[in-house]
Amino acid sequence: MSSRGHLFFLLITLVTTCAACQAASLPDALIGRWQVIEVHINTNATAKTNYGWNDARLRWRIFTFTSTELSNDAADGSNCEAPQVAVTNMPAMRLMDDSLAHTGGSASDPEAHPSPTAYELKIDPNELVKVISVHCKDGLWEGDLGTGKGVEGAWMFFTHSGQLVIRWRDETLLVLDRLPADAKPRPSFDCLHARSPAEKTICGSLQLAAFDRSVNWSYKVTRDDIKDTDVSSAQLAGSQRAWLRKRDACGTNASCLLSVMQRRLEELSSYP
Repeated sequence: MSSRGHLFFLLITLVTTCAACQAASLPDALIGRWQVIEVHINTNATAKTNYGWNDARLRWRIFTFTSTELSNDAADGSNCEAPQVAVTNMPAMRLMDDSLAHTGGSASDPEAHPSPTAYELKIDPNELVKVISVHCKDGLWEGDLGTGKGVEGAWMFFTHSGQLVIRWRDETLLVLDRLPADAKPRPSFDCLHARSPAEKTICGSLQLAAFDRSVNWSYKVTRDDIKDTDVSSAQLAGSQRAWLRKRDACGTNASCLLSVMQRRLEELSSYP
């Protein structure tokens, strides 16, 4: 091959490779910050699961997607470096039925299958969705998820309203909204009335404010759940007041605040 022909071959190779890289890079529609607004579980499942419907440990967690990394602050999540995507079109029912765990029963029993209806997703089971799988530097993102039959890992797809659905741990589905670039922290309390250093620090952080909302939500759910039981509501209220004192003792230490809120979420999830 002449030097001119060799140069032409290299140029063709570079263009082809570059085009492939562009096709596999994270789409612009994904890039940005996303917040979990709903946590869906299989409403037909009979076995007890670690996470419940709108579980506070996952609700309001923030996922950040850039062209170089996927990150999140969910306790059981991992980061993904050098993300590249693959997109597959398939019916929503097939996606869920093949990749999410079944509740048991015979294959002919519709309620034994993880379906959009069972997860209370507002999509037609036969609707074609663009399933996004993400491959990281070290392999498939959350690659241990899946049944071995369908799409594995933490797959995603967009709804017609622009929300993002992510397959997550313990057979949950997370529904996320995109956070605007100018999103302001929204804790459970009014930041105009924030007085303590801890409250002011929470009001200055999207992440800490989101965790504050999660703790407040979890406390209210737990309080309602024990109303008709023998569990003492006074004991729960006392434990919350004790926790607030521990939180306030963190002052302006953001790492301390995050840690005590994460621990409180675990405590409330297993209460009493």
